[in-house]
Formats: sequence, C-alpha cells, structure tokens
Amino acid sequence: MSKVFKATPLFDAHKAFVRLPMGMAMFNDYPDSKAFIESLCITIPDVRDDVMHTQSFLKSYSRKSEATFRGYRNEVERLLLWAWTVANKSVIQLKRPDLEAYFDFVHSPSPDWVGASVQDRFKIIGGESRQNENWRPFAAKIAKEDRAEALAEGLTLEASRDGHVLSHESMKICYSAVSCFYDYLTDEGYAFGNPIPAIRKQSAYLIKGATQKNIKRLSDLQWETVLDCAQTAANDNPNHERTLFIIAMLKTLYLRVSELSERSNWQPAWKHFWQDNDGNHWLKVLGKGNKIRDISVPSALSPYIERYQKYRAAHDANFGANSALVCKNRGVGGMTSRQLRRIVQEGFDLAYEKMQSEGFVEEAKALREATTHWLRHTGASQDIATRPLKHMADDLGHASMGTTDQVYIQSDMKERARSGKTREV
Repeated sequence: MSKVFKATPLFDAHKAFVRLPMGMAMFNDYPDSKAFIESLCITIPDVRDDVMHTQSFLKSYSRKSEATFRGYRNEVERLLLWAWTVANKSVIQLKRPDLEAYFDFVHSPSPDWVGASVQDRFKIIGGESRQNENWRPFAAKIAKEDRAEALAEGLTLEASRDGHVLSHESMKICYSAVSCFYDYLTDEGYAFGNPIPAIRKQSAYLIKGATQKNIKRLSDLQWETVLDCAQTAANDNPNHERTLFIIAMLKTLYLRVSELSERSNWQPAWKHFWQDNDGNHWLKVLGKGNKIRDISVPSALSPYIERYQKYRAAHDANFGANSALVCKNRGVGGMTSRQLRRIVQEGFDLAYEKMQSEGFVEEAKALREATTHWLRHTGASQDIATRPLKHMADDLGHASMGTTDQVYIQSDMKERARSGKTREV
C-alpha cells in the first residue's frame, strides 16, 4: 500500500517570494503552509525557528539571481520537510547519522515524494495561495524523445514514480546547497557546526574521475537542417524571422537561453550590440554568476541580425537601441526563457519533419532529444578546432580554460574513436 505524502510546500517562486514580508507574516496568504507549520510546532517546537532562519537564508540568496534562489530553495525545502515529517526533528537536531540517512533518501526518494511531472507549488484560489495537491519535492521525468513520439501518436505517457534516482550531478548540487545552508545557520549561531563536508567525503553518491563527459550537440546534418528549415519558414512567413534570429544567435554566439531572456536585473537590448575602435563587433550579455561579458560577433552572423532588425523596424515605429533584443510578436517587452525554448522547439520540429521525409530516420529520431542548450554546445564544438582556447573560454563565459578544455576537447568521444581506429599494432 502506497504512503500518503503529508507535507506542504513552504516557499513560493522567486517573483512572489521577494515581495513577501519577513517572519510568519510571510504565510498570511498561504493558509495551508501556515497550518502545516503550526501543527508541527506542537511536537517539534523549533519548527518555527527553522522556518525563520531558512527564510532569512533564502532572502539573502534571492538577491543574487532567480536561478540561485530556486536551486537553494528546492534543496533546503526538501531537507526541512524530511526532517519534520520523516525524522520528526528540527534541522538543528539532526546528527550525522540522520543526515546520512537524508542523503540516502534524496538519492532514491520514496514514491510518495515523487510527482508525475513538475508542478507549481501553489494555486491562487479566492485570492489565497493554496497548496497544489499534485506538487511533490521530486518530479519523475520522461525522455524528451519518448514524450514527442507519444504526442505524435496521440498518446499520454505518465512517468513512473517508482525507482526514481537522482543523478551524480544532482547529488553534487544537493550536498553543496545543504552545506551552504548549515554554514549560514552556524554563522547565525542557530546551528553548532556544519557536518556536511565530512559526510560528503565519505559519500558513495559522488563519483570522481568520470571517464566520459558526453556533451549533447547537433550533428552537422541536424544543424544544417535546423538552420535551413528556420530560414525557409522566415522566407515564407515574416513572423518566423524571430525564430531564425534566435536559433542563429544561440548557436553562433554560444549563448545560454537565459542570456537572451528578460530577467529582473537585465533586459537584453539592441544597444548591447556594439563596435570597438577597430571595427570589431561585440554583444554584451549577463551570464552565470551575474557576470557581464562581451562576445565576439562574427561577420557571418550579420545577415541574420540585419534581417531581424529590418523586420522589427518595419513592425514597430518605436524600435530603437533601447528596444528588447527579442520581443513578443504580440505585446510589449522581452521574452522569458520558457518562451524562447518553445520557439526553438518549433524550429527543431520543422527539422525533424524534413529529415523524416528525406529518409534520415535515425538523425530525425536523435533530434527528438535536442534541447535549446544543444545549440550552444554545437557552436562551441564546431569552433574549438579553429579558435584559440582562451578566446573560446572568454566567449563561452567560462572562468577557466580548463573548463572549456574539459567540456569541448576531452569530451569529443566520436572524434577520438574515429582517429583511434586507424592506429597500428
């Protein structure tokens, strides 16, 4: 008999969280969360203090970026819910054996903690943020290729909640976030120390010396087809000029999708394209870690920039240097990462259909797995053989050339295998 999930989400999305007051007043419009916390305080008196210190911790990290907040919020919220409902303890009462048990649980969570899909924590009902009954701290995933094939056949797939296991990378994030949390609690005098570094050293879930870092990228045929389909769509329908521009930008400038999207602290605009005294063209972006960098813009990208610029000027009398770099076809302002991903996916779908019709079945099938980030990897993988490593690292936004080397040189297993086949005994 399956267990019933008996916890309640605590902290809302970044946009809502940063506007909420401190203290228990934060939960005035979250009656389910408030009732959950109050009921736990009867048996675990320190729960309210756990909440207050976690709230302060998240407030401090919410200042850096939405992505940082979301990562810490997810990990710390899981820890709180497990401590209260499974261990029946406050987070400051958890000893080393408890925390080791927690990481065992996180690596392979109970099915009742796993949702069939990613869900919002809350739903607005009657002006209040009520618990979304379908939300769970973990979410099972269906492979993108399987989901696409099911949709094409008119079927609905539901991810299995049994046997859900976190990846090596996810466990690294978990250890890091929880360790940072205990460091904060110790600095605030609430916890008596941070046991996580010692636990992490003995962890069986952190594997060192991985032999293959298989980056996901488009093959030459897939990329040529994606670009050709986007170009044809733009020629046939001017509304697709935006699709062509986005796809060309992400691949050629090695952009993360967030670097084209509008965020609370950065709005990509046409003024961010600039030219130096030697006539070289650059694009200024805000990357990971709130770091601004300038990316060199190749001459080959200019026609794609100019045609989208021409399209924008023809459809917006107020178009200028301060206009959003990528805008909605209807409405005002820039676009979110989710909206940009949806547009890129439409381009991938067009390429998939073309490859299928031309008999490239396996290449088409592999394209079903592609995500927006594959464009960044594709551009970097193609250019790494002809550009200096330092230049690549700077344009990619890598703090170290070692990262660029590790990701884009040492990981190209196909090329390594191809060159290795001709070796003599």
